[in-house]
Amino acid sequence: MNLSVGLGIDVGGTNTDAVLINLLSKEILSVSKAPTTQDDLARGIDDALKKLDNTFFPRVSLIGLSTTLATNSIVEGVKRRVCAFLIGYGPDDYPPLFKDEVVLISGGHTVQGEEKEPLDLNRVKEVLQKTRNEIEAYAVCGYFSVRNPDHELRVKHLIQGQTHQPVVCGHEISLQLDAVKRATTTILNAHLIPVIHHLIDSVKRVFGKQKIVAPLMIMRGDGSLMSELAIQDRPIETILSGPAASVVGAKYFLERSGEDQDAVVVDIGGTTTDIALLKGGIPRLNPNGARVGHWQTNVMAIDIRTIGLGGDSQIFFDIDGNLRVGPKRIIPLSYLGYCYPEINEELRRIDEDWDLLPHGNHTYLWLSIGREVEDQLSPLAQLILSQLTGRPLSLFQLAELNGHAPSEILKEISALERRGLVIQSGVTPTDILHITGVFQAWNKESAERSLKILCKRQKIEFPTLIQKLRGVMDRSVGFQVLELVLSESTHSKTGLDGCGFCNLFLDQCFRPDAKIEEVEFKLNLKDKIIGIGAPAHAFLPSVAEKLGTKTIIPSYAGVANAVGAITSAIVVREEAFIKSFQGGFHLHSSQEMKFFSQLEEATDYGKRLLHEITLRKAKEAGAGEVEVFVDEKEHWATSRGGDSVFIEKIITARAMGNPKICFNGS
Repeated sequence: MNLSVGLGIDVGGTNTDAVLINLLSKEILSVSKAPTTQDDLARGIDDALKKLDNTFFPRVSLIGLSTTLATNSIVEGVKRRVCAFLIGYGPDDYPPLFKDEVVLISGGHTVQGEEKEPLDLNRVKEVLQKTRNEIEAYAVCGYFSVRNPDHELRVKHLIQGQTHQPVVCGHEISLQLDAVKRATTTILNAHLIPVIHHLIDSVKRVFGKQKIVAPLMIMRGDGSLMSELAIQDRPIETILSGPAASVVGAKYFLERSGEDQDAVVVDIGGTTTDIALLKGGIPRLNPNGARVGHWQTNVMAIDIRTIGLGGDSQIFFDIDGNLRVGPKRIIPLSYLGYCYPEINEELRRIDEDWDLLPHGNHTYLWLSIGREVEDQLSPLAQLILSQLTGRPLSLFQLAELNGHAPSEILKEISALERRGLVIQSGVTPTDILHITGVFQAWNKESAERSLKILCKRQKIEFPTLIQKLRGVMDRSVGFQVLELVLSESTHSKTGLDGCGFCNLFLDQCFRPDAKIEEVEFKLNLKDKIIGIGAPAHAFLPSVAEKLGTKTIIPSYAGVANAVGAITSAIVVREEAFIKSFQGGFHLHSSQEMKFFSQLEEATDYGKRLLHEITLRKAKEAGAGEVEVFVDEKEHWATSRGGDSVFIEKIITARAMGNPKICFNGS
């Protein structure tokens, strides 16, 4: 009997999930979960692999990986040795943060695709001579290159002829007209190339150690897969890879259960909650491109709303006595107690003497993350960091050890936290789930002691705390669901949050402590909610009930992202534009600009060209059998005299296919 096994891996902000699946029957064979090791993602992947049923490893014929690496690298401002040639750009046409790596080159095109000024290849040669031994990756972006890629391609060929480093052009990543956004995306992509190369090399060594030999596919932000070779030069396309995997995983579960493919996907993780829409099994894409941190890119990605709310979000009361959850991620005390049982004694001491926990401070313990220190610390900060390595300590313990006032210790430790060297531990939703019995994988005693301290300090009963927590979480998630569902039909710049009545309405629907007796407020969401992530079964049924819809929590909801990483397909999209020009028509594509005297001739050529490009790219991306769909749309306007005037024709092509797999074993 042939058995072809797929290995799906999702590297999340908190956990790394893995799943083995029968690629023929789509049956899940084995699942696992391990903490994500941020300092070395490969180590967390190795830990997850060790928990799988390794008897299936010889039969693994395909590996799918979704990763937070690109997203986190952009947010954290990771910089590599990059050179970006911007052709025809001015000094104000790109973000000033990139000024050290940008070289402005004469050239570029007009919106019609005509050469604006000659390309200065000599300047490119001069820069290459000076920098070729220092640069890790090159970016090339020309003004209006989406209308004519000629200058970009000539610079790329010159770089390839004189260096062995990767080089990617702006038109190869996006055909959107926004020049600043395209330059931003292309330069960010160059910074990510060495990072993704390192990750791929690292994880392949892990697979080799486990004797797993199979093609590696990586999840893109639009929910499709791409081979490791295809993604190595375009790692920017993996931003929002993890959230995209959760949407694809949700689609898999809906198909397996026989449910229709219209749903709101809510993925509650340890760090964030991601919300997306499925319509007919197809995820809705963000028309503006993916936004990561303060960077707006033109990378095609699923339209996802993210909030800093998860199982590991910090629970605290603000100065007005209102319960807050997140957005900061901390270590749940139940997990810290599982790793370091000795913390229960310090929690007992804090419970007996509240003065050990300064008023307004919601952190019970601190721990070193273990990252390498890149620049100099103060002597006290260095001492604190060494004391927190491998041993969680409270603020009071640190004050005792160092002979300093708690306020001085807090100042130093806050600076260490900002630099990502230490992390807090306090009360989280995960701790409350340990008390209620919904989730009990770690140390229940630590959770109980921490909740006892919180309730005593706030003079609140535990059932009341639970009620308030549910109200806050229900409203936060429900608010984002409604914002996403209504985003296409409402045009308000302020959104629901800027509407006073909307806020009143939402409070009445979601918060039990805010009810107006005279009026009953109800919501009726037409689409069902499918819950993804380990805490989904604990929190989402209440949200769905208040939204007036049903919820589906799959049996393997906790590893849905890993399922999505191995069950998706390869999708390649291309566009071409036909514009009128001097009595004829220009066809603008990612390959060339070409003139035709007749519209029909340009259309036929464009359709053949896009069919050929998408078919080739899908094969290069690792697809087996490929289907290509080509569509065309014409736009006309009416002149003052009543005549019809041709504006443009847009030709789109989409190639789809499943990853090519081989059958191992019998």
